[in-house]
Formats: sequence, structure tokens, C-alpha cells
Amino acid sequence: MSECCESKLSSKKILLVIVPFVVALISYESFASGDHEDSSHGKMNHKKMDHSKMNHGKMEKTMNSGNRKLLDTQTKKGILSVLEENETLHNSFFEYNGNSVEKAAKSLKTKMKNISNPEISKLLKFSITNLDEIKSSSSREDNNQNYHLVSMALIHIVNTYDVGKKYNAYSCPMVKKKWLQNSNKLTKIHNPYAKGMPHCGSKVTSH
Repeated sequence: MSECCESKLSSKKILLVIVPFVVALISYESFASGDHEDSSHGKMNHKKMDHSKMNHGKMEKTMNSGNRKLLDTQTKKGILSVLEENETLHNSFFEYNGNSVEKAAKSLKTKMKNISNPEISKLLKFSITNLDEIKSSSSREDNNQNYHLVSMALIHIVNTYDVGKKYNAYSCPMVKKKWLQNSNKLTKIHNPYAKGMPHCGSKVTSH
């Protein structure tokens, strides 16, 4: 074999040894510097995690900003007096006695009219008219409808203003009506509209 061919073969052998070594060296330096696909992916996930935490903070702030409105002491006391009186009306409907229902409705009306806060009074104005329509001589269906309208107004107030945690909204899908119930006193569903289904319904809110 000529010296030229031998020289070429030697060069090829040298390249076969050097090239893999150079490639390995470059790969190692790339890995050490963190400039590789897996490392970049790890950095990306880390950034996403931080971003997720930041969004979670924003979410908590939004939830906190949606808290119920605070009331002055006198107004809160007046609303609680109304809600306590409504417990009597709720119980009268649950056991359903025409005379008791009418009497409780009149007492609740008086409590509502004692509230001086103009904003709350405006919300209860229609409810006072509904309470006038609840009578022992009326059919239970009519009384149920009027009580439902009163309950909707009270539920709106409880959901809007901070009056504590014991009053919550309940609903019955069968009669398609809602009511307010003292969750501390009555842990079981007390449906005031359906005598045949006294415990049918579900708790809608949790204050």
C-alpha cells in the first residue's frame, strides 16, 4: 500500500476517535450550562407554578371582595329581629295551621315596618303587601305563594348583607319554591310548603 493511502487511513482513524470525543464534550458543556431541552422544560414548569400561585392570590382577593355588606348595629339588629320572627312564620307553615299562619304573618309585618334603613325598607316594601295577603281564610296554595315571595326577599337580604351565619336559603324542586331556615336550630330540612313531603329539599347557601 502506498504512503498516500496509509496517510489517508491514519487520518480517518484519527477522525473516528476525535469526532465522538468532541461531540461528547459539546453535549456535556450544554448540559452543565443548563441549555438543554429537559432543563428548559423544567424552568418553564417552575415559571408556570409561580404564575399559578399568583393567579390563586388574585382569586382569593376576588372572593374576599365579594363578601356580604356590613351593616350598622341598629339596622343589623332590626333585620335579625325580622329573621327571628320569620322563624315563627316558617314553623306555622311547616305545621300548617291557618290561624297561626295569619297571626305570625302580621307579627312579621310589624317587625319589617320597624326597620328605618331606607335601602332595606325598600327591599321589604313588597313583602309587607304579601304578608297582608296571608290569611286563614285563604287557600294554602295562595298562602304558600305569598310566603314564597316574602322568603325570596329575605333570602336576598341574607345573601347581600352580613347578618351572621345561622340563616340560609333552602329549596324544594318538587314545589319549585324557596324558604329561609335557621340552620343552627334546624339541621334537618323543614319544607314549609309540602305537608306530604316535610323533609324534601336541599340547602342552597352556606353562610
